[in-house]
Amino acid sequence: MFSWLFAKYYDHIMADAEQKGLQDWRKSLLENVSGEVLELGCGTGSNLAFYPADVKHLVIAEPSRYMQQQLKIKLEQYKHLNVTILDYDGNSIPVPDDSFDAVVSTLVLCTVGNPMNTLAEIYRVLKPQAKLIFIEHVAAVNNPKRLKWQKRLEPIWKMIGCGCHLTRQTEQLIIQAGFQLQEITRESMRGVPPIVRPSIRGIAIKRNEAV
Repeated sequence: MFSWLFAKYYDHIMADAEQKGLQDWRKSLLENVSGEVLELGCGTGSNLAFYPADVKHLVIAEPSRYMQQQLKIKLEQYKHLNVTILDYDGNSIPVPDDSFDAVVSTLVLCTVGNPMNTLAEIYRVLKPQAKLIFIEHVAAVNNPKRLKWQKRLEPIWKMIGCGCHLTRQTEQLIIQAGFQLQEITRESMRGVPPIVRPSIRGIAIKRNEAV
């Protein structure tokens, strides 16, 4: 029930945040992406408007069938993109190692069941020195009062947000997965409840050596 409603009204729920900065963040991070690109957990397709012509092939993966329904409607506006929809179960990514020049993951790692498994799969499918482009809301580690409220409300939030966690320290998880941070911005995300505002965004690079 919640999954269907969440997908149907997701764009409406996020509209204020998009207008107050999230769209600008997406545009800035994606303006130089090129080649073979995978977007993981693409939801309703909020990033589609910002992919440049240098993207030769966009592979999109979304495990929720309800999100896929909204995504396919939105894709009608972007027929100029060379898009393949991947059959993705939310766990393993069914492509060979070293397949992509970039993986895009925005507001995804808060929701996956096992973020380290997801990051390991992203690492595997990226070419050496390729990019993970990310936007994530995170735990308010520098604001003890807000972090306390995040912890209190997380069980309820996960129910209404289809598994979304409030207290993940995603920056550290990205580093633990073997990535090197090329750039990172820590900023409050406007247009969302205070417990969701702490956020990070940036680019992480796959190292040449194995994890």
